[in-house]
Amino acid sequence: MTDDLTPWQRRRIVWGWQRAAFRQACRARWSLRHCDQVGSRARVLGRPVVDGTDMQVGDDFKIWSAHRKTLVSGWGRIRFGDRCFVNVGATIISVVEITVGDDVAFANDVYVMDSDSHGVEGRAHREAAVRIGDGCRIGARAMILPGVTLGKRVLVAAGSVVTRDVPDDCLVAGNPARVIRSLTYPAGCKRAWHDEWCPCPKVAAVEEPA
Repeated sequence: MTDDLTPWQRRRIVWGWQRAAFRQACRARWSLRHCDQVGSRARVLGRPVVDGTDMQVGDDFKIWSAHRKTLVSGWGRIRFGDRCFVNVGATIISVVEITVGDDVAFANDVYVMDSDSHGVEGRAHREAAVRIGDGCRIGARAMILPGVTLGKRVLVAAGSVVTRDVPDDCLVAGNPARVIRSLTYPAGCKRAWHDEWCPCPKVAAVEEPA
């Protein structure tokens, strides 16, 4: 369809993308102003609340906020690697430490917290660091609870509640989440999620034999 566009129509589309990118970059400078360190090419869409007191984000960090507010907050340590994406409605709160590797995507309404906030049966509440490995994708409305470590390229299914550590290259699902199966990636693949902007080498789709 784009082959039918005139040069003028193509230029208008390009200018539109450039204006949108410029606005998102300006929004990032304001929204991420509380961060101790912000990598290059950060982009923010909407008006998320980002007010962590010990927070750093890597290059190409993107965070969206729209019909549901996105919140990244807390007085604990928060570290995002390069090329991370936080979608609409996600809540990430640290009172101890939340460490996120490179190429990690959080889908809409994901909840990640390193504290239970309160105890039950008279016991003290739990606080324990959360670590999310490179290339993970956390599905919509999934929850990552205190003390959990996700390995590399873990795919967390939508609605899952992750209560324990997960090894590399696995699909987990359920409440509490359990390993459904191991994931096999093409050589050089860096992340569980794939799109046209994926930094991985371009590979042909792997299809089941007929």
